[in-house]
Amino acid sequence: MFSRRTAWPLADEPPLVAGSGVLDLTISNPTAVGLVHPPDLYASLGDPASAAYDPDPLGLPLARAAVADYYRARRPGLELPLADICLLAGTSEAYAHLLAILCDPGDAVLVPQPGYPLLPMIADLAHVELRPYPLQYDGTWSIDLVALAELVEPRTRAIVLVAPNNPTGNYLSPAEIAAVDALAAARGLAVLVDEVFFDYPIGHAPKDSPLDGPGEALTFVLSGLSKVAALPQLKLAWAAARGPAPLVREAMRRLELVADTYLSAATPVQLAAPRLLAAAPAVQTSVRARVRANLERLRRACAGTSLGVLDVEAGWTALVRLPRVLDDGGRGWARELLHAGVLTQPGELYELPPAHLALSLITPEPEFAVGLERITERVAHVLASGPCSR
Repeated sequence: MFSRRTAWPLADEPPLVAGSGVLDLTISNPTAVGLVHPPDLYASLGDPASAAYDPDPLGLPLARAAVADYYRARRPGLELPLADICLLAGTSEAYAHLLAILCDPGDAVLVPQPGYPLLPMIADLAHVELRPYPLQYDGTWSIDLVALAELVEPRTRAIVLVAPNNPTGNYLSPAEIAAVDALAAARGLAVLVDEVFFDYPIGHAPKDSPLDGPGEALTFVLSGLSKVAALPQLKLAWAAARGPAPLVREAMRRLELVADTYLSAATPVQLAAPRLLAAAPAVQTSVRARVRANLERLRRACAGTSLGVLDVEAGWTALVRLPRVLDDGGRGWARELLHAGVLTQPGELYELPPAHLALSLITPEPEFAVGLERITERVAHVLASGPCSR
């Protein structure tokens, strides 16, 4: 009765969840961590013009213009034709639509590892194979460009870049952007660039994006209100195309037809897009301040201990490396810390090696501080007990 492509196996064990008295250091929902928008921001969703339904498959022009203005503010002088922007209900939908126009069943797409576990189910629904390419860590994260090139096969159709990557938090360097563009152009591949965390640098502000250059490969840059404005509940995202004009025109023609099949972007949020994007810098400032404070707190807590904080340039996540003394395939520390009243994400969820944890840096600062204290105390207790298998 049911399709094979949705016959996903059940998890080997139940997920780790926060119970009473447990501090949740995994939360990534910006609406649940005390971030406050201007009280009148949501009033813009009540525009009386929303009573009329006059959809545009690519999105209402004034909303696409707001997206173009957002990029122009980020990179003065950057011009994005409205015809090269498509509005959608989320970046997941953007991925699905782009896989539909780029891939036939059985084709392959290259994705970064470690990476956020978003694409596997989308790829299953599209009958597309995902092939991971490695990110290497030598004090900073970078793409293994040699391995990436070796993974390209006749049925490869696209390369996915996540910049900054989630959870590793590394931006793309100019050399990486140029190398991937050259590889994709030479092999006839598209490049899909997920930039949802681009506006959240922890150190220096980024300057380079595939959207900025005159790249030779067909490239789509994805983002949306979920992270840009910390408004995931309003469900508005976009894909902006760059590259050789003939490829962009054909891609947008096909994307428009797919989008016209769904017409998923709601009128009220599109009409409110100029106001919502104009208000984004204020909440971004608040988020960056919290992220930087929590990261500094984490680094101080781990200094001089057996815990190591991996380098991170941007985003909302920190990766922590712990001693490999718990032998259970990678969830041991997360389970151990849950017993101590702290919920963390095991690194295996992101295809990291065992004994790594991911912590949310947008956790409210008081809860984050108490959680760190519990973590360091529990780790010290386990190590004092000697090597064990739990």
